[in-house]
Amino acid sequence: MTLQAIIIRADGALAETEDVRRRAFARVFSEAGFDWSCDREGFALTAKLGSGEARMAHYVRSILRGKPETEDFSFLIQAMHRRASKIFGEMLASTVIEPRPGVRDLIVAARGDGLRLVLVSLLEPRDTERLLATLFGDRGRTLFDNIISGDKSGKGDCEPLYAEARDALGFDPKHSLVIECGRRGYLAANASGFPVITTRSVFCRESPAFSEDAVFVDDLTSLLTARDRTPYDPLTAEDRADLLAAVYRLHASNCCGLTGLDWSDEMKVSDILKTKGSAIKTIEASATMRALAHSFRKEQVGAMLVLDDKGGLQGIISERDLARGIDEFGMDLPQMRVANLMTRSVVTCAPDDRVAAVANVMTQRRIRHLPVVVDGKVVGLISIGDVLKHRLDEVQLEASVLRDVARSRR
Repeated sequence: MTLQAIIIRADGALAETEDVRRRAFARVFSEAGFDWSCDREGFALTAKLGSGEARMAHYVRSILRGKPETEDFSFLIQAMHRRASKIFGEMLASTVIEPRPGVRDLIVAARGDGLRLVLVSLLEPRDTERLLATLFGDRGRTLFDNIISGDKSGKGDCEPLYAEARDALGFDPKHSLVIECGRRGYLAANASGFPVITTRSVFCRESPAFSEDAVFVDDLTSLLTARDRTPYDPLTAEDRADLLAAVYRLHASNCCGLTGLDWSDEMKVSDILKTKGSAIKTIEASATMRALAHSFRKEQVGAMLVLDDKGGLQGIISERDLARGIDEFGMDLPQMRVANLMTRSVVTCAPDDRVAAVANVMTQRRIRHLPVVVDGKVVGLISIGDVLKHRLDEVQLEASVLRDVARSRR
């Protein structure tokens, strides 16, 4: 079968949108006076309930704790869900969202090779347009030959989307390839006859082993296994060609042959903070680099955070920034301000994030320090050393337990 079209799922495979929806839910529950909190993975798991309204009802029921449901309950759910949908759309337009690694490059390569591109999305059409504008600017809409969006079943069901995509293409679905992001989407696309590659969602710990022959990867750049690179390194023209070639090969083999991943590690960032503590070292953006070097020596740390007057995270600066500054500015460096060299686009994590996922991000993006943020406030800072030490302690504990068990059986 010749590959003629690539179909990409907008809400998950093109870009992660689950955390935006979770934050929209959090605002609605706060406005309603409910005490509600849910980590990323727990929220993502409720996607199996289907529609956003069903997910909202699930959480409200858990808060009401078995109280009888009246007609007012239905009105409450509908009102809260409408409000959450509005906030979600506003956040899509204002939140910094990046395409999943490799997706932008695959789109460029596929268009250059004359492949047809189709976008499917459970988001409302207006929200899909907002997401495309956030990701790609004014040209976002023009990247795709067909855009099929909206929860047509009202139940969070992807099957109508893929059935419509199949009809829109007008040829055997085996000539296409779907890029999906989870179990429900995979099953829906597969039911419509499409070969599927599933990329792992960072917000869901659901086991990928939903089909023995499913192709399941962290992200599309994982298909470039031959090079010493990270998923966030810019792809060259040669990389793009190799990525497209890998997609062609997978399609030719009917998307078979890749193994799943082990998601057994449940240790969280909060476990590290319980041991390490939440103290952080900060420096003002107006401080000189000489003062920064003195602070590094005095505090015996390798990185400091830069906070604004309200405690919000402005940036981070490390010893590596100091070394880079010496190379670039020489004798002018000591009098330069921290604001001139600090990293402003800071990658952060949350206390409920799994240590395995955080370690993966730090390794792939070559980050040595990661601020821990809750509701825009910094609550801690972890280093790659903290992550490795925590994992080593766990391994040593496991070894001790196994040794004790072996001794007890002698």
